[in-house]
Amino acid sequence: MSNAPAGWPGGVRAAGRTAPPEHPGIESGAAWKGFLETLARAGELVMGGGAPSTDIDRAEGWRHLVGLLRIGAGEMLLEVDPERPRFHWNDATGKWGLDCSDALYAQAPVRTGAVYRVRGNRGSVHFLGFQLIARMRAVSDLDGDALERAPDGSFELILGGEEPASGNWIPLPEDASTLIVRQFFYDWDREIPATFEIERIDTGPRKPPLTPTPGAIAAQLEALGRFAHDNTVWWKDVANAKRDPHVNTFPDDAGGLGVVASAAQKYQAFGIGCFALADDEALLVEVKPPRAKYWSLHLGNYWMESLDFANYQSSLNGHQAVLDADGVFRAVVAKTDPGVPNWLDTAGRAEGSMIYRWNQADGAPIPQARVVKLAELRSVLPRETPTVTPEERAAALERRREHVRRRFARPMA
Repeated sequence: MSNAPAGWPGGVRAAGRTAPPEHPGIESGAAWKGFLETLARAGELVMGGGAPSTDIDRAEGWRHLVGLLRIGAGEMLLEVDPERPRFHWNDATGKWGLDCSDALYAQAPVRTGAVYRVRGNRGSVHFLGFQLIARMRAVSDLDGDALERAPDGSFELILGGEEPASGNWIPLPEDASTLIVRQFFYDWDREIPATFEIERIDTGPRKPPLTPTPGAIAAQLEALGRFAHDNTVWWKDVANAKRDPHVNTFPDDAGGLGVVASAAQKYQAFGIGCFALADDEALLVEVKPPRAKYWSLHLGNYWMESLDFANYQSSLNGHQAVLDADGVFRAVVAKTDPGVPNWLDTAGRAEGSMIYRWNQADGAPIPQARVVKLAELRSVLPRETPTVTPEERAAALERRREHVRRRFARPMA
């Protein structure tokens, strides 16, 4: 797993930029036929190669392919133009690579030689991070709390050009391609998201908008099929490596994602594991969290997509979690509600993925995990572990749904 898949995010868009203007496969239909053949090969991956064969896992495999198509097709259909940039917001309908359940993601295209200005307001979201990437290689990270801001929380951030005498600035390296903005919410009931927009402000020449030529569309169709196929292969390999022989643990492998880890934030450590449980079992996850800006534990499916975090308590962060008197976070992964605060709901899955994140932490401990019988769970938890009633759980889930509704209803700047 040392190499990233050929169909990496951004590749569908880039394929159209360098393609010759003409292509015989458009008139003959061969370009479309080739796309469908590649997609069919991707579908075969859902049916075998170590993928779970239960109805729910297979159904999610098909949905996973649709989600990949949505991401890749968005690169064909959205106006992603570094000459005239705007932010595009993720709305959790195209999940990829164990997305963070606390996050609101946005990205805008950039290019070397241009100068951009991001204007916005910090809001009160717990973590706001700006990251420049070159394809999937991180080249710069900036914590939003390091920005100079006005008393009302407003800010300006300049990207590229000469470093100004004062103010917020990030240089644009030679191969920078995208600005990613991450917002991580902690107190889901109260935090207000940041708002921001981007514009190009230099006076240099601008390339004309891309025209969907036959050659560009043929190249993008080929890249779209490859994106769906190669990412399915990639994340299956990751899941299988985490599952066998390390099921129900967090292996000590520094993430084990090869170059994928380089696309993470420089100040964030993480680890991925897989769970597999019978209906009468639970996975007890125990860790003493480090002092951190942000930390969390989230569940995902086999295909490395976050579970439905609005309608299920499938994730907990450092604000939501209940720590015991000894400072240890004890989470219980199970299908059935055990009536404890730190339940992580598998949403009906017998197996899936899980990820912890330590952001700007003074350590990176690896959580320990062990399988216990649900009937014996209380005997291995501290005596003072509270009981959560069905009514309290229902109220907590309603608050989660309300937050997620507000989170993804942000203005489309």
